[in-house]
Amino acid sequence: MATYEVPPWAADGERPPLAVRPLHLALAAFVATVPPFSPLFASLAAAPQYAAVEASFLFAFLVAAVLASIAVIVRALQARPRPWRRSRVTAVCVVAYLVGLGVFEALVFAGQPMPALALAAGIVAGAALPVLAAEWARAVEGPMASSLALCAFVAVLACFGSWMLALLPVEGVALAYGICALVGAAPVAVTARAGAPAVPVRRARQAVERLLSVTWLPLLGIAVFAFMVTVIAHSAFGVARASLVGGMLAALVVFAACFLWGKRPLLPWCYRVLVPVMAAVFVVLGSFPAGTFPKDASVVALYVFYIVLALIGCALLLAVVRARELPPNATVGLGVAVATAAALAGFVLSEVLAVTDDFGPWATVLTGAFVSVLLVFLGKTAWAELVSVPEDGAAPEEGAGAGERAGATPEAVAAEDLWTESTVQDALEARCAALAARFDLSPREAEILVFLARGFSPAYIAKELVLSVSTVRTHVRNIYRKLGIGKREELIHLVDGA
Repeated sequence: MATYEVPPWAADGERPPLAVRPLHLALAAFVATVPPFSPLFASLAAAPQYAAVEASFLFAFLVAAVLASIAVIVRALQARPRPWRRSRVTAVCVVAYLVGLGVFEALVFAGQPMPALALAAGIVAGAALPVLAAEWARAVEGPMASSLALCAFVAVLACFGSWMLALLPVEGVALAYGICALVGAAPVAVTARAGAPAVPVRRARQAVERLLSVTWLPLLGIAVFAFMVTVIAHSAFGVARASLVGGMLAALVVFAACFLWGKRPLLPWCYRVLVPVMAAVFVVLGSFPAGTFPKDASVVALYVFYIVLALIGCALLLAVVRARELPPNATVGLGVAVATAAALAGFVLSEVLAVTDDFGPWATVLTGAFVSVLLVFLGKTAWAELVSVPEDGAAPEEGAGAGERAGATPEAVAAEDLWTESTVQDALEARCAALAARFDLSPREAEILVFLARGFSPAYIAKELVLSVSTVRTHVRNIYRKLGIGKREELIHLVDGA
C-alpha cells in the first residue's frame, strides 16, 4: 500500500510550524548582539581601543555568564525556592545587560584604553545573560517543529542583518549594535509579567538526569559550535565571514527539514539523517586539494554543520521548556552554561594561553571526534530498538480504531489518514477533547490522549513531545486512572463512543 509523505505540520492538522511575529524580529536582534557569538560584535574591531579592551570584556562576560547560569540552575532546582518578583528581576537584568554593552561600546571609542572598566562592564552584562535567555525561551517556546523553524528564521535574519550592517563605517556599526541590543533586550521586560507558573521540583538530581537524557547530544553540539566560533574566524571566498554564510545556509537546510523532508518525530530524524549528511558534506569537500573551490567551500560546510547542530540544540531547549518537566530557568541555564563555558575554554586557549596561532587543523579533528560520538550513539540506539520488546499498545490491534491498515506502521497510517481525511482527524480530536473535559484531564494529559487514540506508543510520544519516557508513562497511568480503564482497547472504544 502506498503511503503519503507529508510535512509534519500537515500530519498534525495544524498551521505551518512558523508564524512570524514582531517578537521574533526582536529575538533576531538579541541573537545578533550576544558576545562573543555575534558577528556584529566582531565588526567593532576597527574602533580605536577595541584591541585594548576586547579581551578583558569578553573574559569577564563569559566567566560571569557561566557563574550566573550555575546560580540560576541551583535556585531553579530548589524544592522550595524563595519567592521573587520575576518582572522586577528581569527589568534589572535588562538594564544591566544594556549598560554593560553600552559601556563597552563607549570604551572602544575612548581616548585611552580602560581595561578595568571593560572588565566591570563584562561582569555586569554576562551576569544578566542567563535571565534574559530564560525569558526569551518562555516567550517563544513551542513544539519541536515550530521551534526548529523559528530558530532557523532567527539565524538567517541575524546573519543576513549582521552581514549588511558590517558594511557600514565603524561608527555606524556601533550605532546599529546599540539599537539592536536595545530592541533585543527590552521586550523580555514586558513578557516576564505574564509568564507561566513555576514548575515544582521534588528531586533535583533526578530532574537533571531526565533533562540530560534528552538534551546531552544537542548540548554537546552547542558546546562544539561555541568553542569553534571562539577560536576560529574564517572568510568565505573573501566576501564575508564564513560564520555568516554558514549560518544562512544552515538556516535554509533546517527550513527544508521542517517544511519538506522532516519525518515525525523530527528530532530523531535530524540525528539519523540531517546531521550525518552535513558531516559527510564537510568530509567530502575537505578531502579536495588545497586551493581548489571545494576545499574553500569545506570551511563554509564546517560552519553549516556546527550551526545546524546549534539550531537543533536551541530548538530542543525550547521544546523542553514547553514540556514543563523542569523549570525554564534550569533548562535554559544549562544551555547557556554549556555554551559560555565552551566559549570560555576556546577564548582561554587562543587569547590567554596562546596555545597555537592556527586552530584550523584542529577543526577537522574536533569534527571527527563529534561525528564518532554521534555514530556510536546512533548505533547504540539502533541496536536497542532492534532487540527491545515492543511495548504494550505500541500498535493498534485489528479493528481497534480509525486509521488502521494491515501491514503498515501506526505512524504511516496516521499520516495517510490525516492527509486524505482531515474530517476524520478533526472528529478524533473533538472526541478526545470531549473526554478530556468530561474527566477533567490536564492540558498535557489531553494532548497525550490524542496520541494514544491514534495508536502511538509511549516511546514515540516521548520523542514527539520531547519528554522522558517515564514522564509519558506517568501521564498514561493518570489518564487510565481518570478514565476508569486499564487497557488500550478500552481507551479506543471509549474514544470511539465519545
